[in-house]
Amino acid sequence: MQGKSLYTILLSIIAVLTLALAVMIIFIFTAFNTNKVASSSGETPKPLVERAVPKEEQVEFQLYDDSNEAIFNIKSTEDHPNSFLMASISVIYDGGKKNKLAEERKQLLEKNLSMLKQACIKYFMNQSYEDLSGEDAMDKARTSLKAAFNEIVRKDDSEDMIVIDVVFDKWIRQ
Repeated sequence: MQGKSLYTILLSIIAVLTLALAVMIIFIFTAFNTNKVASSSGETPKPLVERAVPKEEQVEFQLYDDSNEAIFNIKSTEDHPNSFLMASISVIYDGGKKNKLAEERKQLLEKNLSMLKQACIKYFMNQSYEDLSGEDAMDKARTSLKAAFNEIVRKDDSEDMIVIDVVFDKWIRQ
C-alpha cells in the first residue's frame, strides 16, 4: 500500500511540474515575441510621402550641441582593429507650408534626440573601416539614417516624411 501511494505522489509531482513548464514556455513565446504578433495582425505602416519642399521651408537641426561633432566606434577588422569615425551630423527637416510646423517639428526632434543619437551609434557600430571608406559610404549612411530618423519621429497616423535629408559636415575615419 505504501509503495502505491508514494508512486502516486511522485507521479502527481511530475505532472504538476510538466504543466508548469508548459505554461512557462507558452508565456515566454507570447510575451517576448512581440514582433511576430504585431506583423501577423495584418496592419502594415503607411508608406511615407515625401513632398517637394522649397529651400525656404527646410529647417536644419544639429544633432550634437556646440561643435556638432560626435565620435563613433566602428566595427573592428584585422586591418583596422580600433577604428572610429568622427562625424558632424545635421538633420534637414520639413518645416511645413510657410514654416508653420517648424517649431512643432523641432520640439519633436528634440524630444526624440536620444533615440536619434542611438540610431547613429547603432548604424556606425555595424560598419567597418572598409565599409566607410567606399565611394558611396556617405550616401548609404545618409539613406539609412534618414529612414531610421523618419521611423523614430513619425507619428502613428502621419504619412508625411519629416526628415528630408541627413547632412554630414565632417567625416573623418581613423
